[in-house]
Amino acid sequence: MTKQKLKGYPSIDKPWLKYYSKETQNVRMPECTIYTYLWENNKKNLEDVAICYYGKKITYGKLFKKIDKVSKAFYHLGVKPSDVIIMASVTTPEMIYTFYALNRLGAVLNMVDPRTSVDRIQEYIREANVKIVLSIDAAYQKIEQAAAGTSVRNIIVLSPLDSLPTIKKVPLRITNKLKGNSHQLKDGSIIWKQFIEGGDKEIHEAPYVKNACCAIIHTGGTTGTPKGVMLSNENINSSVVQGNVSGFNFQRRHKWLNIMPPFIAYGIVNGLHMPLCDGMTLVVLPQFDPKKYDKLLLKYKPNHIAGVPSHYNTVIHSKKLAHKDLSFLLSPIVGGDGTEVGFEKQVNDFLNEHNCQANLIKGYGMTEVCACVSVAAQKRCNKLGSVGIPLSHSQVSVFENGKELPYGNKGEICMRGPSVMIGYYKNEKETSTILQKHEDGSVWVHSGDLGYIDEDGCVFIEGRLKRMIVRADGFKVFPKLIEDIVLTHEKVKACCVVGAPDKEHSQGELPVAFIVLVSEFLDKEAEILKALRKLCFDNLPEYAQPIGFRFCEVLPLTAIGKIDFCTLKRIAAEI
Repeated sequence: MTKQKLKGYPSIDKPWLKYYSKETQNVRMPECTIYTYLWENNKKNLEDVAICYYGKKITYGKLFKKIDKVSKAFYHLGVKPSDVIIMASVTTPEMIYTFYALNRLGAVLNMVDPRTSVDRIQEYIREANVKIVLSIDAAYQKIEQAAAGTSVRNIIVLSPLDSLPTIKKVPLRITNKLKGNSHQLKDGSIIWKQFIEGGDKEIHEAPYVKNACCAIIHTGGTTGTPKGVMLSNENINSSVVQGNVSGFNFQRRHKWLNIMPPFIAYGIVNGLHMPLCDGMTLVVLPQFDPKKYDKLLLKYKPNHIAGVPSHYNTVIHSKKLAHKDLSFLLSPIVGGDGTEVGFEKQVNDFLNEHNCQANLIKGYGMTEVCACVSVAAQKRCNKLGSVGIPLSHSQVSVFENGKELPYGNKGEICMRGPSVMIGYYKNEKETSTILQKHEDGSVWVHSGDLGYIDEDGCVFIEGRLKRMIVRADGFKVFPKLIEDIVLTHEKVKACCVVGAPDKEHSQGELPVAFIVLVSEFLDKEAEILKALRKLCFDNLPEYAQPIGFRFCEVLPLTAIGKIDFCTLKRIAAEI
């Protein structure tokens, strides 16, 4: 690394552009609705299979007919442009029809995790004056309670069984796990079949409005209160275009195994809209069990999968996959959380040993940029430990106190580009905190992540600034510094460090390490604890020494498979 290169600045040099052709750099972003973009990309291939749902195949022609029928049903209920409709559902064909049908009408789909509390759902209803809520049957009772005394006039209830013919409704395990207890629907509530039969009038398709909100996706809330991220048609469509030109081997009629839920940007943008716009067959699962990931791979033989790091644990330890050929897998994509270098090596070795031509394809982003802003899809820039290079029309750089830092310097990861959100729904204060105007007038998303960019434009994430532990004496401790040391111990499988209140001072935190051991060493905790204390003493500065070590069977995860830092912090506070 030369001095000249060290002095360069990523946002000025844009070194990642050397990986993109001039033609790619000049690709125009679509100016249309997400529904129109889906139609334009598939109108000449209506016989291709769009959705595979428990063996039932739905062609693109059938998909558009269903979307039309659902559009008419919503129009019959009086849905108008800019109306906010809440949907609390897992991924089913009906959820997909609804996503595009509401877009045709110019309405805004507010996606909510069905496991959200009654009080939180009621907040979402009240802040947007919501009149219609769609609910998966398992969440109906909760939605009914949340809707009481609000503006809601209709609750539409759908089931994972709605798209299956009677003969295929045999998998009662779906009913048992998702449907819950059956009970009488209240006035204003209708089941899906009755709902779609109500639409018999031609609709007035809403005109395209530039930069209008079409979807609200709530942030995961692992480090704070969830906020509603407003995404536009342009945001979502630009993510598809940039993904397609980033080096992936995406082709029409490929199979995409959709395992991410629709109420996160990663699921609805990258796991649903992108493969459908590319003419792929989307394998839809209303419920994903990571322990059965290996079985799903063998059953569907998908060309592309996208998950979080924890999902790949099943893959590399699977006995079912031990001697199987995985050459069908072209894109093993991972995102949503950091991937430890050691684990990345393990996954890559496993994939290569099973004839997969690709290494783990890492991506990085956040809900506020439609889930992805950088990706390691090209072999040339898939460096171990990095999350790849910025997407073709996006920029990523590192700042400190508003000043851009040169290559190799650690600071806050910031980003800009066509996928940047409109803002947080009815929350200007938080919007101005994350979307900051710099001295040159440009607006950047401040991620809260710590990292650096090398001279090739590869992005490296070092940790979460919001996870930074600030001691009472002012010293700053980054959890990853401790985690990397603890993970060098051969008997440690996973480690997560969080801050616990310093009980000897009125403020400040001290680090506590949560540790998962390799299974065969579970009875050696006392011995390993002694070794870990010495390891940390020998390799960490005094101010970064953990005050406690807590062994656990697994690290708690959020609904989408990220480490649940809030839960760990609560436990740490009690130690």
